[in-house]
This record gives sequence, structure tokens and C-alpha cells, in this order.
Amino acid sequence: MTGPTDFHLQPAPGAQAPDGPLAGVRVLITRPAWPAARTAARLAALGAVPLVFPTLVIAPPADASAAAAVEVARARLAEFDAVIFVSPSAVEMFLAPYGAQPHALPARLSLFAPGPGTAEALAMVGAEDVAIPEDERYDAQGLLALPALGPEAIAGRRVLIVRGERGRDDLPETLRARGAEVELIAAYRSEAPATPPEGLLELIDRRSIDAISVMSSEAVSNLVALVSPPRREALLALPLYASHPRIAEAARTLGFTEVITTQAGDAGLIAALLLRNER
Repeated sequence: MTGPTDFHLQPAPGAQAPDGPLAGVRVLITRPAWPAARTAARLAALGAVPLVFPTLVIAPPADASAAAAVEVARARLAEFDAVIFVSPSAVEMFLAPYGAQPHALPARLSLFAPGPGTAEALAMVGAEDVAIPEDERYDAQGLLALPALGPEAIAGRRVLIVRGERGRDDLPETLRARGAEVELIAAYRSEAPATPPEGLLELIDRRSIDAISVMSSEAVSNLVALVSPPRREALLALPLYASHPRIAEAARTLGFTEVITTQAGDAGLIAALLLRNER
């Protein structure tokens, strides 16, 4: 597991800049613990007050055989021509579980990520030559539009897709239709936090949240489930920053009334917060 559900009413001592373009903006970060720490540090450097409450907990596969398959896949990396990591959690749990020394990637491998957040996670474990979608379409369809994954380029190639237990099937199915030999590995599972959300409820009661950052549809649904009426009405009235149109639509369906769709990753969140803060 990437760490227990964490909650910070205030950033760590010395983490918050004394001023900055986001001075005093209180941002609830719902990402899993590992990427949430990076987001928090970047916001704090701009003067914001990051409030970390992961609504997704990342854990190893529950089934022993699935966990063993992850170990086998790591040992067989040299057999593949390309590896696609579908999320930062896929990188963490496959290459550097529990903060261990990162597993080395064969130099000949072609690496793919659906967006800059996953590419950054790969860079942090030493893999810098990573292809991501063009035109800021950071999803499976964006990956499939890359020439390197097109029918002529990928036919006959061996591709490993590293994802979670509930991964979508459109990516592997399309690659197989293009002639690739695709293997799937479920490197992790995501769960709702099991710890009581008292800290989150306290923030809502004190009106101490200025913005909510959500980077997955599952995270936003877990967030709403953690907050029961009458607090839920106050939660749904808060500005929510969604990193993909699909996530924004999920937030609106759940009842959020002010949803801002950002570009992907921390950069997209920060750009949207800066724009709003200038007004």
C-alpha cells in the first residue's frame, strides 16, 4: 500500500512559501499519497495551503497469484518491445513498490504513458524517454493516436500494459486488433479510504476549503460518499478542478455545481488556479 490515508490541516513546517501567486488558497488534494505529496509541495511553493486527504488508497493485488504475476512480469521485461503504464500508481507499484529501489528497465524498451503525470512518475524512477499523447489528449484514445502505436508500427510487437485491477479494455483490444501481442498485468488495486473522515468533515464545517483537486472519477465518487448530508450540500458547492472532461462530467453528475476542467496533471491544476486567482 502506498501509505495510510493522510490528512493535513496545514502543510509541514517550512513547506508553505510566505507569499506567492496562490498565497492562502486552501486546496483539498484527493490523489493517492505518493503523487499527492508532489502536488502538495508544488502548491505550497506558490503560497497555497495544501490539504491532503487521499480518497483513493493504492494497494497491491488482493489475490496472491496476481501479486506473483507482477513479480514474474518484472523479470520478463526484456521479452517485450513496449510497455504502457496507465497511471502514476502503475509506475509506483510495478517499478518501485513501497518506496523500494526502482526496478531497472531494459534500455531497448519503448515506454508509453497516457499523460505528463505518468511520464513524470517514470522520470522519477530513471525512465526519461517516454512517449505521451499529442495535442493534450491524455487518455487511451490519445495513446492510440500515436504513430508508434499505429497498425504499421505495432503489428507483431510484444506489448505489456501495466494497469490496475479494474482497467479499461479499449486500449488492449485496439492494439490486438492492430496486430500487437498484448499482455496485461494488474499491478495494484484502488480502494476507498477505510479511516474515518473526521478531518475532512472538520474542514467542511469550518469552511476551510477554497478548491478541490480531483484527478480520477473514482476519487470524486469516493469523496462524495465520505460526506453525508447536511455537509454534502456544502461540499458540492465548492469549486472542483477536474483534470479530464470525463472526470468533470462525473463530478457534475454527482452534484457539484462549479466544475472547472483543467489540463492534465499538476501543471494543469496550477494553471487553472492561477487564472482563477487573478480574477
